[in-house]
Amino acid sequence: MRSYLLFFCIFSLILFVHKCSNASENNSDLQSLLIDGKEEIYHFHLDKAIQTFQKVQERFPEYPHGYFYESYIYAILYSQDRTNKDMDSLLQSSVRLALEIGESYKEKYPLEPEAFYYLGATNGILGIYHVLNSSYVKGYIHGRRGKNYLEDAVSLDSTYYDAYLGLGIFHYYVDLLPGILKFFAGILGFHGDREQGMQEIRLTATQGQYFKIEGEFTFAVFRYFMEGDKHNSLQTFKKLHLEYQDNPALTLLIGYHYRRHGQITLAESYFRSVPEEYIGILPQIIVMKYYNLGVCYYRLNQFEKANQYFNRLLDTSLRKSQYYQAAIAYYKGILAALLSKPEEADYYFQMIYENKETQYWYNISRIHTELPFDTVMRIYLEASNNVYSFQRKKAQPQIEWLVGQLEQNPRTYHQTSMEYLIRDLQARYYFQGGRISEAKEIYEMIIADINHFKDEFHRAWVYIAYARVLRELEEWSMSETMLKKAGNTGDEYTLLIIEREKYILKNLQSHRKS
Repeated sequence: MRSYLLFFCIFSLILFVHKCSNASENNSDLQSLLIDGKEEIYHFHLDKAIQTFQKVQERFPEYPHGYFYESYIYAILYSQDRTNKDMDSLLQSSVRLALEIGESYKEKYPLEPEAFYYLGATNGILGIYHVLNSSYVKGYIHGRRGKNYLEDAVSLDSTYYDAYLGLGIFHYYVDLLPGILKFFAGILGFHGDREQGMQEIRLTATQGQYFKIEGEFTFAVFRYFMEGDKHNSLQTFKKLHLEYQDNPALTLLIGYHYRRHGQITLAESYFRSVPEEYIGILPQIIVMKYYNLGVCYYRLNQFEKANQYFNRLLDTSLRKSQYYQAAIAYYKGILAALLSKPEEADYYFQMIYENKETQYWYNISRIHTELPFDTVMRIYLEASNNVYSFQRKKAQPQIEWLVGQLEQNPRTYHQTSMEYLIRDLQARYYFQGGRISEAKEIYEMIIADINHFKDEFHRAWVYIAYARVLRELEEWSMSETMLKKAGNTGDEYTLLIIEREKYILKNLQSHRKS
């Protein structure tokens, strides 16, 4: 999820469109060009957008507008392939020029909020650049500098509603930092506030002039990924998709929703509709397309077909991020094992290294390097896919067979990782079917003995699943306790999910009490 969240937040930020100040509002030619460039961005015609903003620079060389937008598009292109040194240099030089022009513009119009806005937005580009390269302190420093400029803009004009989006994103993200990072962020002067951040983003979404659509999109992204509001967020994505049907970010996002909610055939139709024309300048879009198609067929237990899509990714020259290299290796390892190729499976699992970008895939794959890939594991994976894709009739006999293996062979499976995986799957199956009390009974049995489950990563996800069951039963305190126990993991993605679950629990508890 972290990769998706970063991807869609970046693509929401490229839609920055200025609010005209007194210095530029009477220049209809400038406004017309900026609107043309905006439309090209919305429709994802980035080459044409760059040409438009270069035209802005030629005709209005003292204005920061064209320089800012060009550098931001370069940031998007760079995010797709960080090994591209030419793009790296182009991005850095364009940002320096945008800052230089922005400073001159501010000196000429020191009381114009727009002058501070563009300096804030350009520093935001530098912040994203450093975060992409894992230079988080530099990223936060430029993020704070950008935030300060945006605060200057709204202090000059509190109705400069478009600027609140950048402020809201900053406040929201800083508040989500894990405890120790948040502590050091506070020392460095970064203070977050999740609720304030959402209020600021919503202010842009409801009252922004040129930023309204971006505010709506970002608000929906955060609500979807971080606060569990899937339904309302999906409606926003669909509304925007109807208007900008050739924008692949929206297409991929809607497809991702349906894939994650078991509507695999519908998800497939969205992924297939992403055109191949982005393969050159935006390779990660095509990587996401074929990766998701591979996952779709894996979840349908169509392993040969899934393997074809992952092979297609491996056989092309498409540049893939470390995250997707690890994700592909994980599925290739699973598929090789399912297709009775144990040596190939080991090869792919060993390709997954542990670092910031690949941590989730490293953690989820370790159990497959420890447990035998026998008939029990094969049936477990197929049953898990059937639960995932809501194929409950197919899952039922498989789960009954798996539980039967535990009961018939207690010496083999008692207090092993396989026992915990099977019991967790059984409980999730019950929970999905509305058999909440039965799911709780299974989890109580697991939790009573969970110290024997040595896999910290999967143990955390058992706690999360149990917390959801308890939340459904309105056992608020115990649900919160389980989430705290889950928080002992060091996996960043899991920690983000825990924060989301805490937020949902808090909101639901407050709503039920009222």
